[in-house]
Amino acid sequence: MIKEDLREILPSIEKLDLNKNPTNATFIGSAGFEDRCFSFLGRLISSDKKIKNVIGIEYKPFNPENRKEEFETLGVKAALQNKVEWLIYDRFNPEKIYHTFGRVKNLINETGNVIIDISGMSKFLIVVLLDILKDFKGNVIVIYSEAEIYHPTHEEFESKKEEMPDITPTFLTRDVYKIALTTSLSSIAMQSSPLLMIAFPTFNDKELMALLNELTPQYLIEFEGIPHEEADRWRFDAVRLINRKIDKDFILNIDEIIHEELSTFDYKGTVATLDEIYRKFKYTHKCVIAPTGSKLQSVGVFIFKQLHPEVQVVYPVTKEFAEEYTDGCRNIWSITFLKFHDFIKNLEKHRRAKLISLKEAIETQKIDKK
Repeated sequence: MIKEDLREILPSIEKLDLNKNPTNATFIGSAGFEDRCFSFLGRLISSDKKIKNVIGIEYKPFNPENRKEEFETLGVKAALQNKVEWLIYDRFNPEKIYHTFGRVKNLINETGNVIIDISGMSKFLIVVLLDILKDFKGNVIVIYSEAEIYHPTHEEFESKKEEMPDITPTFLTRDVYKIALTTSLSSIAMQSSPLLMIAFPTFNDKELMALLNELTPQYLIEFEGIPHEEADRWRFDAVRLINRKIDKDFILNIDEIIHEELSTFDYKGTVATLDEIYRKFKYTHKCVIAPTGSKLQSVGVFIFKQLHPEVQVVYPVTKEFAEEYTDGCRNIWSITFLKFHDFIKNLEKHRRAKLISLKEAIETQKIDKK
């Protein structure tokens, strides 16, 4: 019942309808290297529509593949202000953006809506940005452009496997630089308790290995992603194959490694499943979660953190990305969180209601024993 109740308070994901798109809005997007980073702005311009403000996020360390000039050109055309305001997101030091974001807060607060295009954002940046906007009283609209082609393709994967039969192939990201965290997404709760780690295996097994080398959990829950499209379902088995060494290498250090399957697209399912599982451990373990899954799963991780502030969010930051990541754009989706600040408060009420229910159950049990 709790799981279904939680799903009901979360807005649905829908195909983008530009006729419903507000013009009194601030758009926030990233100047990345994927085609889908520009899909929403491109569609907005081709529909002869504009929005009030455009904020672009530039990544640091600098990556020559990122298409900042293209973002600037589109942003100027899409903005009623005819300019783009820029922020820097330092992947190696994500705490900085909490302090520099104040520069654009007035722009955001003068509009009733914030549109965040997560399509080209790192998973941790998605969680950080939503966390920064917790006090925004207007609507937050999350835009997600689904790619036409995801790399590696099935052919690329099989080819690399054949080239290196005795070596686990790594795709998309290379080498982990550090484990990142921020003050707001951290927690000092349950410090002396054993650790429960929740993570999402990826095409780079070094991400999960870095987490396990840095933190030694008693229990590890791996959420293996089920792709949205049937044609991409092979990726589930591929990621499992790439990460198969995790169980072997860490079996002596971890009491139990639990494998769960979870849709990469259904963010509601991410929230509900995380909440259901965590309730089994919350009074005995400190929980650390790494949003290494899909971008929509990262939205779910943010909401999960709001439901359980005692959870700690960490992220394995890689040194660099592969040259090919995705191509094109298949569909654009949106999630509208009405009155975002009130939505966050409602999550807190939901959490308190469960605590009250638990307290009442304990009290009833005491009375029954008497």
